[in-house]
Amino acid sequence: MDYHVNTRMVAFVILLVCIAIALFTYTLVSAPGGTSPEALKNDEQNTSTSPNDSSRLITAKHQYRGGVHTVAGTVDMPTPCHKLVVEPFFTKPGEEVELRFNTVAPGEDCAQVVTSTPFKVTFEAPETVRITGAQDKVPVRLNLLPVDPGSSIDDDSHVKG
Repeated sequence: MDYHVNTRMVAFVILLVCIAIALFTYTLVSAPGGTSPEALKNDEQNTSTSPNDSSRLITAKHQYRGGVHTVAGTVDMPTPCHKLVVEPFFTKPGEEVELRFNTVAPGEDCAQVVTSTPFKVTFEAPETVRITGAQDKVPVRLNLLPVDPGSSIDDDSHVKG
């Protein structure tokens, strides 16, 4: 038997396996959302921000009429196939309402085109209630533009935000 040829082949295979392991480890550690300690620390910091620290801003029109708040505007979605569900959540009844903007991902492939999606939500609360927001469980800042009580919020309700 020619051990010299087999030794070269074994050394080559071992070298390829070492390169594959190194590449796999590198992509695992450096990939977004990886399980490295730095990534876990960053995720914890991102989820523990207060609404005032958030850089995401949603601009919408707000109207209060007859005990009912109406908020209408638009939110940018990653694709035209994503659905937007907006629900009021009473964090402190009578004092604070959180508008929860939840993104529902499509089941099929879709073009990656940022799409402005309209929304409108109504809820009953006192006029002095504090309104906050969260998009997919991440706090957002709301820029609510008041609408005169005599006007209709449906007139040009799609505010670019």
